[in-house]
Amino acid sequence: QRRQGVAARRAGMPFEQFVAEQAVPSDLLVALAAASERLTREFGTWRTPWGEINRFQRLDGAIEAHFDDDQPSVPVPFTSAIWGSLASYGARPYPNTARWYGTSGNSFVAVVEFGDRVRARAVTAGGESGDPASPHFADQVERYAAGDLREVYFHPDERAGHIERVYHPGR
Repeated sequence: QRRQGVAARRAGMPFEQFVAEQAVPSDLLVALAAASERLTREFGTWRTPWGEINRFQRLDGAIEAHFDDDQPSVPVPFTSAIWGSLASYGARPYPNTARWYGTSGNSFVAVVEFGDRVRARAVTAGGESGDPASPHFADQVERYAAGDLREVYFHPDERAGHIERVYHPGR
């Protein structure tokens, strides 16, 4: 991939376009062999399911996330929007990890139906809170990874029974 990236930059093309239009087949085979060898080295087989590699992990509330293959994480089926994924999830390996962890992409996904009465469904990557002690720190991880959007309670009559607390700025 690095070699193709250098060639793409020299050609003044995005990497993906270069690979699709100008990459030499023998170079692509070399890259495939290297990827297969890396999968075998890091995961024991080149037949590693994508979910074993591409993971969501939130260990604490740090702005600069850090990752640990030995700590719990959740498989994510999405890829970067570069590869056409509507639910974009940008992941890569980090120092001392074999797995790839996401730090870019859609942090919030919603679908909205406009009409006489607005309706919506949504999900937030991870959770609403940055506090690891909060029940809402990671309560949407599984839902996010499954693409399972929750109902959005937009109208006052819909919110009844779903409000934990009301915030009043300045009070």
